[in-house]
Amino acid sequence: MNKMIFIFLIFISHSLLVIGQTPDLLIYKSDTIYIHNFPLEMLIEKDSLIAKTLNDTTCIAEDCIRQYIGIWKIQNDSLFLIGLKDCCEYDPIPLNKIFENKKYIKNQKVFASWFSGVIRSGFGDNLRFSEDNWENVYEKTIELKVIKGRIDEIVITDTNK
Repeated sequence: MNKMIFIFLIFISHSLLVIGQTPDLLIYKSDTIYIHNFPLEMLIEKDSLIAKTLNDTTCIAEDCIRQYIGIWKIQNDSLFLIGLKDCCEYDPIPLNKIFENKKYIKNQKVFASWFSGVIRSGFGDNLRFSEDNWENVYEKTIELKVIKGRIDEIVITDTNK
């Protein structure tokens, strides 16, 4: 019996590695961009209460093992979390349910002060699929350098040129 459970767990863990994960969304000017960076994960690693609250769901989706989709917005040279949705029904998850400590929420959004890193993604028209990189190639790419929630640099590249 233990052997069967072990084989099952190996199979499940392998399948999770193969399945692409549902991206977060980034709103930049008038564009909505799919991003495969998950800025909230950095805070979840530091704040066990937020981690526990986000994981307190019956929603289990193979293509969204983190159980939520973050909706981000660049506003006034800063990165904000403006919404969360569950991965199963795409129902909104109230920010005040996750961020019980009200210090995070101001004007119905959360400043991503915990996040430093680079967010890269393609956007615009999907031009082709690159078998070399195993990803879609879009007409533009965006690279955001973020330091403690502040946008340090935005580089947009036209892929056609």
